[in-house]
Amino acid sequence: MNSKIQKTVYGVFLPIVVVFFLGIVASFINRPHLLGSAIVDFIVRIMLAIWFCGLYSRLSRFSTFSFFPNKIWSKSDIGCTEKFFHLSLIFIFSIGCGLITWWIILWFIPIFSNFAAVIAVSNSLVVLLPMATHYWVLKP
Repeated sequence: MNSKIQKTVYGVFLPIVVVFFLGIVASFINRPHLLGSAIVDFIVRIMLAIWFCGLYSRLSRFSTFSFFPNKIWSKSDIGCTEKFFHLSLIFIFSIGCGLITWWIILWFIPIFSNFAAVIAVSNSLVVLLPMATHYWVLKP
């Protein structure tokens, strides 16, 4: 998954959506503030937006990532156990992102609480897709 569409969706569209909903929409919704403080609420929303924007930006160029940039990987360099270890961690990470998304929607954007589960599962799949294809499809 190293297409221009993926780079545009993950690198531009998803960060704009996150900033729009956490930065703008959540500010105008009448709801209780986190810890009863508007400042804490705003800081947490900004930190979450920065984290998700960084995650999506990283996922937009995930296939170019390497701890060893000058190493060219071959089939003999990755074993079956390592592949399933990475896939397990990716699956757990994507579930964690889905749970965080679910909490964000219920707390900061309660007008979408009826769709919280659908949005959370969708975000989990959005996070899972590039990493899983990188380790499942592209690597032996």
